[in-house]
Amino acid sequence: MRRAPVAAVLLALVVTGCSGGDGGGQEQAAGGPVEITIWHGQEDTAAKSIEKLVARFNQSHPDVKVKTESGGATADGMLPKLTAALASDAYPDIAYLYGSWTPNIARNPKTADLTEVVKDPAINWQDFWSSERESVTVNGKVIAFPAVVDNMVVLYNKKLLAKAGVEAPGPDWTWDDFRAKAKQLTSPEDGVFGATWPISGGEEAVWGLWPMLWQAGGDILTPDHKKATFNSAAGQQALGRLRDMAVVDKSVYLDSSPAEKGQKLFESGRLGMFMTGPWVLPDLQAAKVDYGVAQLPGTDGNHETISGPDNWVVFEHDERRVKAAATFLAWLTAAEQQLEWMKDTGSLPIRESITKLPGYKDYVAKYPGIEVISANLANAKRVRPPTTRYPRVSAFVAEAIAQALLGRSDAKTALDQAAGKADAALAVPGS
Repeated sequence: MRRAPVAAVLLALVVTGCSGGDGGGQEQAAGGPVEITIWHGQEDTAAKSIEKLVARFNQSHPDVKVKTESGGATADGMLPKLTAALASDAYPDIAYLYGSWTPNIARNPKTADLTEVVKDPAINWQDFWSSERESVTVNGKVIAFPAVVDNMVVLYNKKLLAKAGVEAPGPDWTWDDFRAKAKQLTSPEDGVFGATWPISGGEEAVWGLWPMLWQAGGDILTPDHKKATFNSAAGQQALGRLRDMAVVDKSVYLDSSPAEKGQKLFESGRLGMFMTGPWVLPDLQAAKVDYGVAQLPGTDGNHETISGPDNWVVFEHDERRVKAAATFLAWLTAAEQQLEWMKDTGSLPIRESITKLPGYKDYVAKYPGIEVISANLANAKRVRPPTTRYPRVSAFVAEAIAQALLGRSDAKTALDQAAGKADAALAVPGS
């Protein structure tokens, strides 16, 4: 839902439960259907699609009941929201969470163990991509079903490139090419920017920096997750380039809105290039944007990207509700339902078998460029550090990015300060 993501407005599918903290405050009638709660991170087209699928599930599964309500949070704010809910016992049965948060939530005793559940041959667990199965497994314990697999690419507005006389990105383009194209595309008199970058402080701000860091040979943390390394020469080079684009070239729209205006700028023809993922394609088609898709710019031929396998995590209220949650997720993540979800949203296949369904060709035809994004999964080679302290590390780096892009700090100083804060957080016992 991405996303990942990157960040979507979080709605909630609220299904009032039986005994214990259920957030709904209602008792389930004895012998009636099992009622559960699911919070999800979708908006617009994706929200309509999930609601359609839930309605179909309710019709075909009279023993389980699902209703939808607004949750009033954002995807980026899901972890603290859920942490607070778990402490107050007003927590859901299922929640949509970024894969990088799995270590945090796996430690909570209210997180359900699905290890035996996924051994059911009907679920066909091996059909999910290995990166997804890894994302939902902590110390041998499966706590979720895969929800979304995605990766970051660059979308470009063909009409804006043609108007500015800018050549479309090729397979071997570099970050220097990215900077040059962004500068050429920027037109203050027309209100057009070459690129955009979020500075609102969420995970979306750092998501694009990590591939630049990885490509240049750097990493986020040391292998033991005890020290920050993102402030290495590779990190300084990456953030320095972005700072130069924002401060010197003035080719970057600095997006300080929690709702993220980048997509709206791209849809309205005021943004030349947009680093994002497949989740925006339905909206771009609705806006009739003539777009192209390219893999991320590379460093010395390395076009490594970032992928965020997101998950449906299950929480315990009682045995019946865990079973009902598993029943719903097994149905929702089955190939047939997922292909429909993909056609609605432009999401990538979370199961290998989906690509063999008769309707898969229709999906590929519906979303021009989706084959480029699917192939780009091969460039997703690393994941964000699986440590409970990652959200804090990410927040510190997001702050550093904002300070640098706003011209309030140079890249080295901003990253060194963030690394100091990250090291302190990583040194806390139990991290």
